[in-house]
Amino acid sequence: MMDAMPANRGENAGALPHIAHTAIGRRAVLLGSLAGIAAAPAPNAAIPIDTSNGLCRVSVSLDGKMAAFILDTGAETSLLTRDAVARLGLRPDGWVATTVRGAGGRLERHSNIDVASARLGAVPLFQRQPADGLSLPVTSAAIDADGLLGGDILHHFTLDLDVPGKQLFLGAPFVIPPSTPTVKLLLLRRSLLLAPVRLDGHALLALVDTGASASLINARGLYRLGITPSALTQDRQAALHAIGGVSMARLHRFSELRIGTLAVPSPVMLEDDVPEAAFDLLLGLDILGRQNMFLSYPGLTLSLGPAASL
Repeated sequence: MMDAMPANRGENAGALPHIAHTAIGRRAVLLGSLAGIAAAPAPNAAIPIDTSNGLCRVSVSLDGKMAAFILDTGAETSLLTRDAVARLGLRPDGWVATTVRGAGGRLERHSNIDVASARLGAVPLFQRQPADGLSLPVTSAAIDADGLLGGDILHHFTLDLDVPGKQLFLGAPFVIPPSTPTVKLLLLRRSLLLAPVRLDGHALLALVDTGASASLINARGLYRLGITPSALTQDRQAALHAIGGVSMARLHRFSELRIGTLAVPSPVMLEDDVPEAAFDLLLGLDILGRQNMFLSYPGLTLSLGPAASL
């Protein structure tokens, strides 16, 4: 768990929680159906993604210098590592600093990095207005990349993410047509997306988290599923890698997960009794990455293709 609390000119401005690690035919149909909508933009060229170690990394240009970012819909704010800042020679912001809270309650505070121009493929990236640059918090924690690309930037776009095909299409705001099977999402705070799901017949809320390599049930989800602490001891242990540290969790095989019309048989998920008030589980790339994922932040909609077999 990492909280980033930005301070503008020295004053705190809120907490930004984050939990982190541990087609083509369908796309043509979706984008073709969108082509008839007035004001819908032409799709961008494919952006290559690196899917090693169960994560989804993209190359982002920061003032002309290339950095590897984890595509992380489960992060409310984007950030950079101190190592990447030093290697790329990026400029600290003299006015803005952010306090970052990592796993185990560790606190660290660094000046933000001021980026005048950022691009993902051919797409300009911004946090507030298209003409603005980026102000990125910094962490000394190891995150297996140069940074996280989170919801503060991604919420302006629609993502067509094809993990099996190792490519991403990033579009300007538009809504998926009503005829396309979708899941209606809920917005948590400013830029986190929650999807209604059914796990073994139980109605739950899931955080859509492309920054997590494995899906996880938290304390609220365990309670709703009726899984007791004594029952947890029957499941085998597994290491849970998060920003700022490693903890132990357990693995459990469920019967079925349903997300809209998509059924995922026998999913295996991590179990950890970490408290979370807003959702019951997070959906990671182990489930979201099996098929093409079409995610519209502006339209608050999610569409998934057929699941691959386990």
